[in-house]
Amino acid sequence: MKATEVFDVCHGRYRGLREWLADTRGAVRSVHLDTPSEGYQWRPTRARACEYVADFERIGRHALRRPEWKGRLKLFEAYFLHGSDYRRAVAIVGVAEGTFDYWYQEVKRVLGSEFSRTGLYPPARYFRHS
Repeated sequence: MKATEVFDVCHGRYRGLREWLADTRGAVRSVHLDTPSEGYQWRPTRARACEYVADFERIGRHALRRPEWKGRLKLFEAYFLHGSDYRRAVAIVGVAEGTFDYWYQEVKRVLGSEFSRTGLYPPARYFRHS
């Protein structure tokens, strides 16, 4: 599997877990009897989900820590972690769109390789080692 695809899988799991964790902070959900059930959806323990989110952020920041990659780190934080839309992220990073697009691919490639190396990928194996 290509490194960019590995990144996409890990980032998808990261986003899903962040949304789930934000959604479950003490909220009491009402049951909508008119709406069909989404069915069973596996979720890890809250603590393990928090670890995955923290590991994704930590590994990403660590891999992009080189001084000459400050812009790539800023892109990672603005676009992938904070979920800024494309135009806003380009403005935050402060580079031309072409440079942003190049860095975007480079970040995905580098972090995909790093996520494979550190055990964040595949997520199913990560969560089996609870």
